[in-house]
Amino acid sequence: MEQFGVLTLGSRLKRLSDHLFIQVQEIYSQCDIPISSTYFPILRLLQKTGSLSVVEIAERLHLSHPAVSKQTTKMIKEELLEKTLDEQDQRRSALRLSQFGLSAMQSVEPVLLEMKFVLEKMTAFSSSHFMEGLSNLESQVLNGSLADKVLDRLEPIQIVMMEEQHKKAFYDLNMAWLEHYFPDQIANKDRIILSDPDNEIIEKGGTVWVAIRKKQGLDSVVGTLAFAPVANSEMNVKSAEIFKLSVAEHAQERGVAQSLLSTAIEFAVKNDFQTLVLETASSLLSARRLYDRNGFVEKPFPSPSLYERADVYMEKIINNPCV
Repeated sequence: MEQFGVLTLGSRLKRLSDHLFIQVQEIYSQCDIPISSTYFPILRLLQKTGSLSVVEIAERLHLSHPAVSKQTTKMIKEELLEKTLDEQDQRRSALRLSQFGLSAMQSVEPVLLEMKFVLEKMTAFSSSHFMEGLSNLESQVLNGSLADKVLDRLEPIQIVMMEEQHKKAFYDLNMAWLEHYFPDQIANKDRIILSDPDNEIIEKGGTVWVAIRKKQGLDSVVGTLAFAPVANSEMNVKSAEIFKLSVAEHAQERGVAQSLLSTAIEFAVKNDFQTLVLETASSLLSARRLYDRNGFVEKPFPSPSLYERADVYMEKIINNPCV
């Protein structure tokens, strides 16, 4: 439909709306929320106002009276709403949330918070052209990613060693990170490592961890971290490098990066590494705060970095060999 421009605007908006309702319903079903996604505007309005008539609901939501009447009739049958009579005028009735409806709205709140986070990320693009912005939003919603992204934030995340099924995500997540932050500083070495982690990391004694949400079919990968032993100029010092730490944008602010880093640190302790090293960029403030919190200290580069974007070198002492 995109090829017909604004002439199909109504159809495209309806298609987008239908897909959003379907994906939100999938989220509700996965989270055992006992409401229909189409009920939400009415439920939220009554949650805030207490009680309203059908006419008042229609006016407040700018919907037709028949549409609201049809929806509220279903909601009464599902015991989400209850009807009360006006004490002053028995011919007039109002609707309010039942106890079951109140409980349902309380249970949906955590879901709404995560949905809001993901939708704000999806719509945080700059475009002075409405149709261009609409196409951008469609590309994200119509592929079914909304439900997956919200569930990534709601359901448990596990840190596991990378398997064959995770390798594409290892490449995609890290390339998306590079293209977002350093589009003009992607090195050939980046592409080599990301395209072939077996030979470039694992066969050289390293490890790759991924943060996943288990689901039917392929796991949903929301974060990655690579760990590799490195030669150290100091005799008998066993060191390893932390690199390729990335977290999907929609899964940020949920402690995924910390979980990945903690896994690497615990692995280093168990395997008698003395130091952990990493390179980062001073422009990555969140990453710097993470490393500071975990005891990494900035030091001079021991040798020139392979990456133009890296202007900070950090070390963390794990086990002091002199003690």
